[in-house]
Amino acid sequence: MPTGEHVHIISAGENIHIAYPATFRELPTITRTYVLADSTVYEISSNPATEKERVAIRNAVTTVKEISASLSIPFSRELIYPPTYPSVRDTLTKIHREFPSARYTFDISCGSTPLCTALLSFAP
Repeated sequence: MPTGEHVHIISAGENIHIAYPATFRELPTITRTYVLADSTVYEISSNPATEKERVAIRNAVTTVKEISASLSIPFSRELIYPPTYPSVRDTLTKIHREFPSARYTFDISCGSTPLCTALLSFAP
């Protein structure tokens, strides 16, 4: 079993609170969790449907934070601002500088298309 830091990075979406606990069956060595969320998720929308979706995502992120705390896994939420690609690059660079020898895993099954595409392009 691998030892050392294992950083798990998740794109924020409505169902991450369901996927996150399931991740531990395959990746029990996670030592840190980062959730990357589009900045617009934390803005209030006058459109009821949009606001309902944003609230669901915010609640899912909060639940992941609570799950992480219950497992004593440090959690951080990082907001990604437009343009997405350079914002993701800068965020991942910052994380990698903090943990240069860590194992990195990604869950990009949720989140916006620009966020997931940027994460996918930087994952290698």
